[in-house]
Amino acid sequence: MPQLDKSPERVRTMFGQIAPKYDFLNNWLSFGLARRWRRFLVAQVFKRLFKHWDVSNRIDTLDVATGTGDVIVEFRRRWNKRFKNKLGASTSSVGVDFAPEMLELAKKKIRKKNLTDVEFVEADGTNLPFPSERFDAVTIAFGLRNMVDPKQGVSELVRVCRPGGVVAILEFSPTKFPIFGPIFRFYFHKILPLIGRCVSKHKDAYRYLPQSVDDFESVDTILNYLREFGIEDARRYSLTLGVLGLFIGRKREV
Repeated sequence: MPQLDKSPERVRTMFGQIAPKYDFLNNWLSFGLARRWRRFLVAQVFKRLFKHWDVSNRIDTLDVATGTGDVIVEFRRRWNKRFKNKLGASTSSVGVDFAPEMLELAKKKIRKKNLTDVEFVEADGTNLPFPSERFDAVTIAFGLRNMVDPKQGVSELVRVCRPGGVVAILEFSPTKFPIFGPIFRFYFHKILPLIGRCVSKHKDAYRYLPQSVDDFESVDTILNYLREFGIEDARRYSLTLGVLGLFIGRKREV
């Protein structure tokens, strides 16, 4: 099998071209589950991040491969629900993506929802333009497998996270669940690319999706990367019968 082309130029161009239909197809092709997956990610970050948090300390978060900013929107929704009226509680969010078309949509979404202290930066996730130990929580949803060097991507996520902070990776994986596995693989490899091509008018983007999942690192490999770079209690939650997983843990405190 020829090696999948995940060059930054190809991936950036592809996501830029499908940006206008990205949110619609994400939710439609996942049968609405994409929102639940992001909510689970943010809920698990909150569970770990605020266990011993002093309300007077500012919380800074980074979402890598942010796309149209949905993880940031979910984080701020939960934040406002829990801390909006607590004196001294404050937060800022930064979203990074290397597709400027995605970032423009993210900015519009944030303005429409009247969210403040949100910034978007055009950058590559394998070379983040931030100092080490800058953020309290670092997340990435469905972006790690698109990187030419996922290990370098994980290294950067951990590098910019403060000691005691949380790193969370939400990503697809090939499911081997009996009965459901073959049904999902048929949908994922045959039906999804066809629908995606018809709606997005892009011939390759939604064929690339299942190919990139098949080509991705194993679960153990990602967990080992996290542990190697200093994440304690790294674990993986299996979601939707193994279709995807959440890798999460806290950065070791020196």
